[in-house]
Amino acid sequence: MKSGTINKYQHFTDAELVEQYRSKPDPGVLGVLYQRYMVLVYGVCLKYLKSREDSQDAVMQIYETLVHEIPRFEIRHFKSWLYGVTRNHCLMKLRKDSAERLKQDKISSEMFMESASINHLMEEKENEGMQDHLKACMEQLKEEQRRCVELFYYRQHCYREIAAELMLDENKVKSFIQNGKRNLKICIESKIVMKNVGD
Repeated sequence: MKSGTINKYQHFTDAELVEQYRSKPDPGVLGVLYQRYMVLVYGVCLKYLKSREDSQDAVMQIYETLVHEIPRFEIRHFKSWLYGVTRNHCLMKLRKDSAERLKQDKISSEMFMESASINHLMEEKENEGMQDHLKACMEQLKEEQRRCVELFYYRQHCYREIAAELMLDENKVKSFIQNGKRNLKICIESKIVMKNVGD
């Protein structure tokens, strides 16, 4: 920021700077105004975000927000209004981060449940003929389902790795694995029933 701009506006009140910026959006005016409260903004961000790096990023993001928001609002007390903007920015970031973590946890949980379900069948060697049933049912799967299931459960590949190896879309891979798992379960259960009936 040019020193001339600072000297020109440094004696303006907050209300005068807000009005000046609203009438003619000038980055120099906003810079003088925001500079007065950058320490306050950083402190509020640090209180909520608990991270210096995130707080520093937030200070810059909030400045960019003010560029567009100040002309849109009648602001009587800039300091109080800025505190509210800062607080809301932090809460929205925390909410977004929390939602992202929940999403990732859900994906991880679903993958674990899928893996645990089918691995239980694969590792259930104490059941007579279970491995034979599994082998026979694997051979009955469609080629795409069989290959995806083998890579996912036997070789512990993730969706992305399987998609790259088989040159498939990740959603297709997930679908093949889910359908393959379901078909295996049905096939194995039917073979167990047939064996029990035969016995």
